[in-house]
Formats: sequence, structure tokens, C-alpha cells
Amino acid sequence: MPGSPRSSPADEDSPQLRAASTTSRCYPGHAWLAAALPLEARRFRVLDPPLAHTLADAGAELVEDDLDVEIGPLRRLRGDAPVAIVNLDAPTPDVDSRLLRSVKRLAGSLRVRAEAKAAEAGVRRLNYNEVSILRWDLAQAFNVSELPTQGRDGVAERLPRHAAVVALRSSGGATALGAAIADASAQAAGGSIQFDAPSMREAVLVAVGDSGVLRIAVGPARGQLERQAAALEELKATRAPELDPACISWPIASGRSGLADWALEQRLAGARPEPALPARVLADSLDFLAALHSSGPRNHPDRTPIDDAELIAAFCDEDRGRAVSRVAERLAGEVGHLPRGFAHGDFFRGNLLVERGRLSGVVDWDAAGPGRLPLLDLLHLRHMGKHLPADRDWGLTVVKHLLPWARAGGDELTRGFCRRLVVEPTPALLEALSVAYWLERLAYQISTYADRTERKVWLERNVDEVLQAVATRASG
Repeated sequence: MPGSPRSSPADEDSPQLRAASTTSRCYPGHAWLAAALPLEARRFRVLDPPLAHTLADAGAELVEDDLDVEIGPLRRLRGDAPVAIVNLDAPTPDVDSRLLRSVKRLAGSLRVRAEAKAAEAGVRRLNYNEVSILRWDLAQAFNVSELPTQGRDGVAERLPRHAAVVALRSSGGATALGAAIADASAQAAGGSIQFDAPSMREAVLVAVGDSGVLRIAVGPARGQLERQAAALEELKATRAPELDPACISWPIASGRSGLADWALEQRLAGARPEPALPARVLADSLDFLAALHSSGPRNHPDRTPIDDAELIAAFCDEDRGRAVSRVAERLAGEVGHLPRGFAHGDFFRGNLLVERGRLSGVVDWDAAGPGRLPLLDLLHLRHMGKHLPADRDWGLTVVKHLLPWARAGGDELTRGFCRRLVVEPTPALLEALSVAYWLERLAYQISTYADRTERKVWLERNVDEVLQAVATRASG
């Protein structure tokens, strides 16, 4: 459907949209679009600025007339498009009390359920004949018509806080998700993959099949697919002989279906381990990380704390940016002599697979790359496994647990791994590497997800609290 956008109904003066338009950052929670959008849809009226950014980045035209799809609150729908979508969200409870979070989750889920029912009745009054309701929550199974329905086992799956009411004038036609499933399956060895219902990640749908894993993104989130493919291509070309290739989820194929980008990778045997890794799996993980660190091109530029700080400063306010830069400049001198190597970037139990008591796979490679400092993957594994911090609190646990642990000299497992990489594990160096770990994770989070800098509590706990602790360290 060619043509230039005539106008955008989204608020073009919105700070959210202005910030998003200058970056490839994605908004979490937009992966549902692949399951709702008709394959051929290209012209949209969108009343939510972040959604407008996501769709425009995916190649949609934002227009006022001659629409394929309109997306907005029920009360503002005009009913002049073949497809209308009402998207509904309950905010994530931003409170410390677990009981209060549960109460707010329940209230939010019930509210969204009631609003979805009201929206369903409302779009029928606009003469839409076929109406469906998609319900989901982050990190939970997302039941869609294209794939088998799964039972809802956990509380979060039974109480989803997000929904999209999708209304069509007439039935028929594939969605972007349905086309991606068919296209990816056709490119697999044997020509067919049976997928389970996808899981809703922060910005990507992930469907696990019998012989492959499919990742689907709409808009800027395709950057995660592209980064993973690029990192694994480089790793494949520069893999150290001792790194077992059978433990890596290598790419199979990629493509584009409608406004959705997709990537298919190998499915590895095994299941995610329990929070406390068995000793044998932990030993396998250390072997894997040591071999991974030995991989990568020898002439690749080192990634420094200053690189991470520049990335953070590009998205933070000036005061935070300057404070982070001062930390990075001091840190660069403390870790500049350390050997660099390839790193996974998100090495924790959620990205590990175990079979018969041994490490069988490592997945999710979009944060990976060469030229990285040693030990950061192990610090992430330890930090996430021991404290299981929530998204808004991981910086706080760095302050309360990781930095004091490093100042006390770490533990024997960490010190032994350091010596294996020919690094002398002094308390001062362990502390410097812990700060470098925080900087790298912060750079990834802020440069990937557009909502991070819009969440006051997230910035306070993951940036400000750590900056204060690091400043105390510098003056102490």
C-alpha cells in the first residue's frame, strides 16, 4: 500500500515520542502487535505515542484517512478502518511490599479484564463482526490462535495485566505472527516445526518449537535479533577450540513477515535449572565462560567503561550523565590493564539449559560481543542467582550485596576463576570489576529500552543509589 503519511494523530510534541524518534530503543510490551496486526496492514491511525514510534520504525505509515488499522481507546475510535484495536494496560506495581504488589496486580488484572469486556461490546456497536481478546503478561505464555493454547499455571498467567481487543469487519487473513511462523517453519530442515504458544518477553515474542526457537519483533526490538545474529556470526568465526559449539543456539534463518521481523535459531536440549545451580552445572558454566573469554578476534578494539558511560549519557539527563562519566574515567584506569575476551552479556540461569545434570545450552546472545572485561559474566551469574533482583531493584542489590562482597575479597570460586584468566583477584580489583559490571548492564538497559529513563523509581534505584555508593568509595 504505497503512499506517504499525510499526518500523524499521535502527539508529535510528546517528550516520549521526541526521545524515541532519535534512537532505536524499544518500548517493552509491544510484542503483542505481531499477533494482532493483519499481514498486509501498512496504514495506521495510532493515538499512543510510543506505539506510534514502534509502528513507524517497523515501516508503517501514520495517517488520518484511508486506514488499514486504528489503535486507540474505545471512546476515541472512529470505526472507519477495517481493523480496530483497543490496547489496555495496568501499570506495574511500583511498591516495596510484596503483599501490596500482589493486591495491586490483582486489582489491575481485574480492571483490565472488565475494560476488555466493555471494549468488546463497544467495538461491536461500531459494526465490527469478529472480535477477539488477547491477554498477556511479561515473561508469561501468550495464548494466540495461531499456536496451541496452554493452560495458565502461575498466578501471573491467571491474572494478566495487559490486553488487546482486536476487531475486524470481516474474518480471514493471516496475522504478521501467523506469517512469521509459516515462513520460519518453511525454512527449517525438514520443512516444518511445531511451535508452542509464545512467551511474551519485554519486547520480543519467543516461541519454542520441536526443532527450533522463533523470535519475533515489531519495530526497534528487531535490534535484539540483529545483535544476536551478528554476535554469533563473529563467535562462530573466532571460537576457541575448547568452546563446545553444541552449547550455543546458532542461527538458522531470519526474515520479515508484514511489519514483523523474525529470527529462527537451533533449539537446544535441556531445561532451565533451579535458582541454586548444582555443583556440576556451576563447574560446567565456569568452563564455558573461560573458553568463551578465550574466543573472539585478537585485533578487536577493547570495550571500556568510558564507552558504556557515553552510551548511558546519551539517554540520561546531564547531571546523571556527568556523574556516570566521572565514574567511568576513574574506572578505566583501574581495569585498563586486564585481558579482554568474548562475553555473553546476560549469563544467568534464565539463559542456561541443563540436561542430565550438565550444562547443555546457553541462549539469548543479543548482549554478547568481543573486547569485554573478564569476570563480568560470572558476576552477573552470581548476582542474579543469589539475589534474584527485580527489574527496578538490581542496582540497589549491587550496592547492598555485590559491592560489599567484592570489598571483602569475594569468594574462593570467584578468586579461582580470576586466577584461571590470569587476573590477580584483589579486593580493590573485584570492586572495580563490580562497578564495571553495573556500568555495562546499565548501558544495555538504557540503550535498549526506552521506558527506563521515564521511570523515576527505576532511575533512583539503579542509577542514583549506585552513583552515591561509588562516590562514597572514591572519597573513602
